[in-house]
Formats: sequence, structure tokens, C-alpha cells
Amino acid sequence: MIHCATQNRTKAGWRGLWMWCAVGLVCFLAGCSFLSLYRYADWVILWQADHYLDLTSDQRHDLSQRLTPLLARHRHEALPQYETVLMQGRQRLERGLTSQDIDWVYANYDRLRADLFDRVIADSGVVLASVDSRQVRTLEAAFQKDHAKVAQIMQAPAPERLKKRADAIIDWLDDWLGSLSKDQEARIRQWALALPDNQQFWASYQQQRQQELLALLRQPHTPKSVARELSALLVVYPDQTGPPAYQEAIHQMRTAVKTMALAVDQQATLDQRRHAVTKLQRLIDQLHELQGE
Repeated sequence: MIHCATQNRTKAGWRGLWMWCAVGLVCFLAGCSFLSLYRYADWVILWQADHYLDLTSDQRHDLSQRLTPLLARHRHEALPQYETVLMQGRQRLERGLTSQDIDWVYANYDRLRADLFDRVIADSGVVLASVDSRQVRTLEAAFQKDHAKVAQIMQAPAPERLKKRADAIIDWLDDWLGSLSKDQEARIRQWALALPDNQQFWASYQQQRQQELLALLRQPHTPKSVARELSALLVVYPDQTGPPAYQEAIHQMRTAVKTMALAVDQQATLDQRRHAVTKLQRLIDQLHELQGE
């Protein structure tokens, strides 16, 4: 359902400049090695920023200096929140999921995402306010390349695209549950294929947000004004003032995923549930280990 963060670099696009710890949230769900990714977060961020902006040596040094305290605060303030949420999630998974549990997951995801953005927006504003016109053109070219890759994917017939998505969901659940029976796989494939086909919408929406960022950087700005606009774009705008089409797409997908998650949970055997709980506990242990470093 959710691919490993390193496979999503193209889709992440411009958000990769400041979504460094969102990698962790994705890894919780994807089963990637969160421990190793988090330890190299500073390198990943610098690499992403350089890829999209072609940083000068001064900008690279400034960003590196900012990342050290930023990551330290996140490790000691945010990771305990992640650990608490995952521990509570493990308890809910052990007893079997309810509709309220899925709503709880969505609410905590939204809360932690907003907390993440709030932590990085001020420093992101400083970095982005320092870019010149050449770097804005570099960023625009990188966006165009990303969009071309997405457009190529979207050229595939809908049945082919939806089949690939269903295959990814089955692989993810097979990893988390240990092993799926043929009957389970058939049912899950049917449910996965029934999920809303909104991939074209997300591609268009991402391109729109990229253009908004480019327009912002082309105008006279200060670190505070950039940070203010980023807050509107990333924290407030999507959830509270986003266009109706965005709100409807979010609602449709979350409703469909909720229905599917509850159905899969009801089909899970005792051994499969134990396997998933064990994997979740390993992630909790990794988080706890990171906090002690």
C-alpha cells in the first residue's frame, strides 16, 4: 500500500527538501530499516536539496549547520511521540481493529505530519529564501523531469496501473502478515482493485503545488514570508482550505482504505496477527534505541 521511502523520491518531489523525517513515518508502515535511514537523515536531506537546487558551498554549509540541532530536537521530542503512537497501535492490532481504530490512525498521522512541518518550516524558509534565479530555474527543471516520469507512468492503461498498485498492496501485506493464503490474496486483490483510481488527480495536484512554490520563489521574499507561505501550503492549506476536489479525493481514499483495512484484519489468522505485532514491536524497539543515542 505504501512503498519504501527510497522508491518514492520522484513522487515526493519538492517536498523532499523539508520532509526528511516523514521518511520515518513511511518506514513505519513500509517495514524499511528506519534505524539506518534516520541515522543518515542529514546526508539524505543535503543530497535531496542539492539535487533540486544545486546548492552553493555556503548554502550547503548553512543547511548542514541547521540540520544538526534540528535533528537532535526531533530525536528527543518527536520520536517519543512516534513510539507512544506505535505502542498504542500495537495494542489495538493485538485485539483486532475497529472502525474507531482506523480513525485514530488517520488523526495521529495528521497530527504528527503537522508537527513535522512545524518543526522544519522556519529553517526551510531560510534556505529557500537564499536561492537565486539560477537555482529557481534548476528547481523548475527538476520538477519538469519528475513530472515527465510521472506522465509516462500515467500513460499506461488504467487496468495496468491498478494491477501494479494491487500487486504492491499484496506484497506489503504478505510481508507484514508473514504469508497470505491463495484465498486471502484473491480477496485482497479484489479489494485493492476497487480502491479509487485517483492517481491522475494526484499527479495534477502535485504539479499545481510545484508551480505555486516556483511562483513564491520568483517573487521578492524574506525567510519569514517564505516560511509563512510554506505553512499555508503544507500545514493549513491541504486540510482546511484545500480545493473541494482535494478534500473529496482524500475522503474517498480514506473511506475505501478504512473498509479494506477492517476486512483484511477480519481475515487475518492468529499467527498472522502475531507476525504483524512482532514486526511492529521491532519498529518500536528501533525508535527506542535511537532516542538513547
